[in-house]
Amino acid sequence: MARYTNPAGYDRFMGRWSARLAPLFANFAGITAGRVLDVGCGTAALSRALLDRSPMIEMTGIDPAQSYLVHAKRVIASPRLSLVCGAAEALPFADRSFDAALALLVIQELSDPAAALRGLKRVTRPGAVLATCVWDFRQGMPMFSLFWEAANAVAPEAVARRRAETGGPSPYASAEALDALWRNAGLGEVRTTALHVPLDFASVEDFWTPFLLGATGTSAFARDLDAATAGAVGARLRHIIGERWGQGTFTLAATAFAVAGRA
Repeated sequence: MARYTNPAGYDRFMGRWSARLAPLFANFAGITAGRVLDVGCGTAALSRALLDRSPMIEMTGIDPAQSYLVHAKRVIASPRLSLVCGAAEALPFADRSFDAALALLVIQELSDPAAALRGLKRVTRPGAVLATCVWDFRQGMPMFSLFWEAANAVAPEAVARRRAETGGPSPYASAEALDALWRNAGLGEVRTTALHVPLDFASVEDFWTPFLLGATGTSAFARDLDAATAGAVGARLRHIIGERWGQGTFTLAATAFAVAGRA
């Protein structure tokens, strides 16, 4: 699972979306008590949402990036949260250690989601809830659509190369694909939903500046392309947003697909 080393930048870029999605995902999963594993916890937005949800929940977060874990521990001071450095594909926990396992916006990063899911089944007790969610990268992320529109207008060849390198959206970015993954793993009571997250932006700069922090692959590409075009990508983006929403505040909404089932 690829990670960058700028957790504060991630929080400003995608973390602000994750913080709004996490409570919705927690409600969908329906966890109210027990020992819960937060898989690929990153800056621990999901752990925070679950800790806030119930005093009967204890969280263990696991992530391969130590810098993210240090950041999470600094911003979430709770004795009910423990953090472990490790990979979702090789969980360092005993069998049946957890009452539930959840993964917020992680599955698209895994090299073998089916194998990771088998690991989650191993470390959870019978009847445990296993759940994940992923952004609708095809149609449900207008923040990225705006960037790609601006980038393609300025540097279409660079955009084409980037898309060829990344291979397009995750094959799991749909409710149907998540449902099939969960059922093929032998989970019961499988259900899916779409979660809708609005986010207000104070200005075009509030929208654009986090793109330039290089906290993810997309934002690193945006930063480098804007520099290579002497700021033309940012200028084009400001023009697009100004035409549609003016120079003040505006709101975008994102959609994530979620799935839950029982071991």
